Amino acid sequence: MFSTKVCDNAVGECKELQYCPDIFTHLATMDTSSIPFCNKVFGIVCCPRPGIALDTRLGNSEPTTYAERACFEYQKLAPPFCPQALIYGGERAAPKEFQSIALLGSKDQASGQIEWQCGGTLISERFVISAAHCWRRKINVIRLGELDHSTTTDGTQTQDFTVRNAIVHPMYYFERYNDIALVELDRDATLNEYVLPACLPSKDAIYKSFTAVGWGETEKKISSTHLLKVKLDLFAGDECTASVTAQTELEWGVRVRTQICAGSHQSGFDTCYGDSGGPLYVPHPSYPCMLQLAAITSFGYEICGTADIPSINTKVNLYLDWIENVVWNATTSL
Repeated sequence: MFSTKVCDNAVGECKELQYCPDIFTHLATMDTSSIPFCNKVFGIVCCPRPGIALDTRLGNSEPTTYAERACFEYQKLAPPFCPQALIYGGERAAPKEFQSIALLGSKDQASGQIEWQCGGTLISERFVISAAHCWRRKINVIRLGELDHSTTTDGTQTQDFTVRNAIVHPMYYFERYNDIALVELDRDATLNEYVLPACLPSKDAIYKSFTAVGWGETEKKISSTHLLKVKLDLFAGDECTASVTAQTELEWGVRVRTQICAGSHQSGFDTCYGDSGGPLYVPHPSYPCMLQLAAITSFGYEICGTADIPSINTKVNLYLDWIENVVWNATTSL
């Protein structure tokens, strides 16, 4: 690390780009010609000192919503380097790869045994978001920072919480529509390299593909104890509605405004039983090492992993106002 010379009238220090998160995390939205280099050949930049606001020339804009402000703060805790993720098929997740993933389970108070039921996503220090239908399963424990729940030697640092409150969307209907819920933990999560909230999307977000993450059933017909990840594609328009068979539970058909069809044209790539409530992630467009929560796994139709038959997922960006009002008590403007 290079950090021996002050710059910009002593409000910054010359550092290698990767060690300056205030600039490194804004590269995707910056005009690179405006980067304040100390030495461009060696990639040394004038990095603002802690407490010094980013210059507007770095592409920094003031967050306009509570969710954006929270994301801006959380990305400061993200690592300066991260894998170029979300370009793979079904495989095991790595330690610390999905820091916002949550496990939801039912704990027997007498034996202490936990039956893991659903997934979820941490979106603030106190709240996890999941599927509303999971709350028919007597969820009473939430675990963060997990990778393989069958072992304690998987390089993780887990945190367990009880459920203080579960807020099911007021328009949740018959398991299929508005299938979204917020879970208040009994205390704030400790944010670290293993546990970090995901960011929420913008209201006008558009997607092409996702990475679904969870501990659900595999092709062996048993739930995985190790966290798995799989790339899924968006099934849009007629491709979605034509591939979804009619069911009495979906009496109004797929509501494309609030639901997303996601699947694969190849067999063996899908979410399945036990993945309910878990995330469909996309890369954050501005913060390279942060994930955005695009959707929540809701339900599927056919045998898991069937080519061209997508699952149905709850679109998160259509519920941002409700989420902000619950999580951040957003009753006044910023």
